[in-house]
Amino acid sequence: MEGGASISFAPERPSLPRVRSGDTAPMPVHPFTSVEAAIAAVDALDGELEKFELAVADSLQDYLGVQMAQITDSALARGWEPVSFTQKDGFRLYRYEAMRTYTRRGKRR
Repeated sequence: MEGGASISFAPERPSLPRVRSGDTAPMPVHPFTSVEAAIAAVDALDGELEKFELAVADSLQDYLGVQMAQITDSALARGWEPVSFTQKDGFRLYRYEAMRTYTRRGKRR
């Protein structure tokens, strides 16, 4: 079964009490290993999200960047642009945010 991880950030809200880092175990991340699964995940996201992250396996990082271009194109078509990525052990965690000039439901950002 295809793995994958996407993390959505809720709209800004009042801070919750912080939990000490030793109190919780980190959630395992299962990066996407196929372009089709990553695109399907982006397509399934709520269009009103302001930010999200997408874990993509290093195996999808081809020489020309064609596979990531396909994934990013699906995000761009939905109104999100890439902001940054962090290299992890075996995958990259890409961060996307809503385009500032993208119009959603008549609202300009």
